[in-house]
Amino acid sequence: MTETILQVPYGTRDVLPGEAAARRQMEDKICSLFALWGYDEVATPTFEYLDTFAGMGQPGAGAFKFFDRKDNILMLRTDMTTPIARMVATRMRKDESVKRLSYRAQLFRYEEAQAGRQCEFTQCGIEMMGAAGAAADAEVIALAVSTLMEAGLKDFNITLGHMEFINGLIEAATLTEEQAKDIKHCLIRRNAAGLENVVEAAKIPEQLALIFKELLFLHGGIALLEDMQKRVLSRRCWNALENLREIYELAKAYGVERYLSFDLGLTRSLDYYTGMLFEGYAAGMGYSLIGGGRYDNMMQRFGKPCPATGFALGIDRIALTLERQGKQFVKQPETLFVAYGEGKTAEGIRAACALRKDGKRVKLADRAMTETEMQQAVQENHYSTWKYIG
Repeated sequence: MTETILQVPYGTRDVLPGEAAARRQMEDKICSLFALWGYDEVATPTFEYLDTFAGMGQPGAGAFKFFDRKDNILMLRTDMTTPIARMVATRMRKDESVKRLSYRAQLFRYEEAQAGRQCEFTQCGIEMMGAAGAAADAEVIALAVSTLMEAGLKDFNITLGHMEFINGLIEAATLTEEQAKDIKHCLIRRNAAGLENVVEAAKIPEQLALIFKELLFLHGGIALLEDMQKRVLSRRCWNALENLREIYELAKAYGVERYLSFDLGLTRSLDYYTGMLFEGYAAGMGYSLIGGGRYDNMMQRFGKPCPATGFALGIDRIALTLERQGKQFVKQPETLFVAYGEGKTAEGIRAACALRKDGKRVKLADRAMTETEMQQAVQENHYSTWKYIG
């Protein structure tokens, strides 16, 4: 037997008993919450044509690609927003209503494996398609807060930004496409020194250059928006800040404002976002647990223009966060061990079946055993209750 057979591929992991049950129960609770808010669950293929993701800032170097028997290039899905947009634009094309959709899915993206980051991972998320106003964004943010709470987290923060604020600054500075790309790359990497170098090299006017250099540090509450509205000269930037203010006021109606703050330098690696965007972090964890925003232009590529907003939650990251915080999302149900003596196999089977009908979680002995052997099995397997049929 070769060593490779005993290992799993890079960036993947086995989920063992106990943890698998806890994760599934977490997903079930989250999906039940989505349903409570009126979101209907959907599913898409695990792999799509490569062209489906073209023009979305994907697939890039992170996609797992392969050929089918007709030499079409396929890829394992790297996110769910694009496949759901494709599905709505094709299978639901005649439905003009606002669509609230939810999902749970395995995704695949080649990553440098580290805590909270794997090449295969699980996401749950929602998409609201057909709603353009701040009320839709506020609903998505409020549901994101409720989802983190439902997952078992209490100490977390949602940071809000706006792509139109950043794009408005880029437009006002008349940056080239390459310079704009460099700016956004520095923002994603949180590279303050690199950002300053790009700004200085671009010869941006002093007042505007100062805002660019401050982008990674423009964090705060509602007062930050008021201050920046006094500083920016671009109507595009001002409107983005006003949109954030309106979303925040509506979020207050949901009672979630204490979880919210603003990060005006926030941008994300997926380049289809067009308006409000956000990320959620737990105290002491260096990676986002949840993220999303508005992506009004994606559906145009599939021939059905439609405003849209949504978010995705990383189940693996939530599970790791709860583990590091010493929390257990669910308590494993009590297991009843049923054992039986020599010649009592049929009676043991009938007893186990009756207990299961009553809703009990039962493990039945695989062979006849003495009471002493049963007690040893109980101790070795940490069974909380047992029944012996002698």
